[in-house]
Amino acid sequence: MKRLFVMCTVAILFSALQASADNFRCPNGNIVSTGDSISTVAVKCDPPAGLFKREEPLEISSDGMRGTKTVYIEVQEWTYTQGSGLLHTLIFRNGVLSEVRTGGFVQ
Repeated sequence: MKRLFVMCTVAILFSALQASADNFRCPNGNIVSTGDSISTVAVKCDPPAGLFKREEPLEISSDGMRGTKTVYIEVQEWTYTQGSGLLHTLIFRNGVLSEVRTGGFVQ
């Protein structure tokens, strides 16, 4: 009985961890999640309707020194529209899917 309780608890915790990831169903039906590489998403999804690239500053602590150092990372935003024109934006930071935003409509 104790073993069953432990197994159920682990299963619940694991499913809660999985639920924290943002998922996106590509227009072709495949599913991608935050943490996927940009190459994985490119293979699983159709080409995006729009693509925007920029650099974003990121402050990091310097090892063994006081202060911070600013580095610039590449950010890509891929946009998809589905169904009635609902806009989905996939945001990649340093080649990894970090966020999925849904909202707005394309006219």
